[in-house]
Amino acid sequence: MIVFNTTFHVEEDIRDEFIEYMLQYFIPMSTKSGLLTSPRLSRVFGKEEEPGHSFAIEFQAANIDVLERWNREESGGIYAPLLKKFKEKMAGFSIVMQTIEY
Repeated sequence: MIVFNTTFHVEEDIRDEFIEYMLQYFIPMSTKSGLLTSPRLSRVFGKEEEPGHSFAIEFQAANIDVLERWNREESGGIYAPLLKKFKEKMAGFSIVMQTIEY
């Protein structure tokens, strides 16, 4: 199983709007095709060097080929509106992890 996680840092004044956007638009658009599953939006706690809040959105993909297909075919149409909407009030980075079965 592949875990795809994107962590965002958002300015205080867009926090509620960001959460609503993620729940109402970003997650449904990301999972619409079924390539990504099991969405989870979480608040990230820690010492913030910048004012604002951090959030992580996590999805699962069956394997790396499925995630690469989602990135190729769908991610641009999902991330572009997010970036346009929140512009410089948001920053993020993504990581890909593989679940270790034991």
